[in-house]
Amino acid sequence: MTGSHGADLPATTPDVATALTEAAHDAGLRVVAHAITAAEVGIALDAGADGLAHVWTDLAPGDPASRRLAERVRAQGVFVVTTLAYFEAITAQHVETADRARPGSSAGATGALRDLHRAGVALLAGTDATPFAPAHGAGLHRELELLTEAGLSAEEALAAATGLPARHFGLDDRGRIAPGLRADLVLVEGDPTRDITATGAIVDVWRRGVRQTRR
Repeated sequence: MTGSHGADLPATTPDVATALTEAAHDAGLRVVAHAITAAEVGIALDAGADGLAHVWTDLAPGDPASRRLAERVRAQGVFVVTTLAYFEAITAQHVETADRARPGSSAGATGALRDLHRAGVALLAGTDATPFAPAHGAGLHRELELLTEAGLSAEEALAAATGLPARHFGLDDRGRIAPGLRADLVLVEGDPTRDITATGAIVDVWRRGVRQTRR
């Protein structure tokens, strides 16, 4: 099928997607579907996927079809890994400035994100970082900024990068600060619950309770 960026790419058929999802669930595994268009999201939802990697990008902001799809995602209890930083990066690389509002660009992704947020879908911060863009590490800080620009509060953006991924991937020993959990901690200058850019002002890092040497 044709992808949202104009490339002809193969996509899993509905029957294969359903068979794979059923087999994974029988084995006690979660299923995260890699979907980038509304049609692919529909296939994943029909198959019973637990999560989606990417928001869809091929519906224009404000399209009622996008709102309906967001409501269906919420109704099925599916989480979505956002990856706005990825769409921003490829839009900057491949789309002329005058065309950036067209479906398939970062504008389409942001519109879908807003519909998902309004619908109450669980949003997990992610970047889909590649060897080219967005940058590993720094890309996640940009992702959090983009989430707040799309309507999430700073606290919601922080949860999207900490507690929510831990919950939805069954990582009960992390994602929160509480006795008995892994002491994976980041100390920053400022208050990221008010200003999400404070996450980039890193002072110290602890992994499993061990203070890491800064380079």
